[in-house]
Amino acid sequence: MDQPPVYIVWVIVGIGLLLAVLSYLLPTQTRRDKSTSGYCWKAGIFYVNREDPSLFVEKRFGIGYTLNFGNPWSWAVLALIAVLALAPIVLALLSVLRVVQRH
Repeated sequence: MDQPPVYIVWVIVGIGLLLAVLSYLLPTQTRRDKSTSGYCWKAGIFYVNREDPSLFVEKRFGIGYTLNFGNPWSWAVLALIAVLALAPIVLALLSVLRVVQRH
């Protein structure tokens, strides 16, 4: 049986590092006050405030945090999450194509 490709290990390590970095950044980059008025919340769930330097803010409803889409770095975080979500699909397709090419 073939060994799994080395890049799968790097994907797993990358996801772990991303979680470690986010767990460090979350407390340091989060706005803690609840004084934000409703105009910053688009559709009630998307926080957009260019004047707020926080990358993460507490959710308006429920538990947890959301991105401040007024901060340019939030789009980089969102793109990184999308790449990490699509990486297993792309890697699986590449391995299927490699198997098909062998036969």
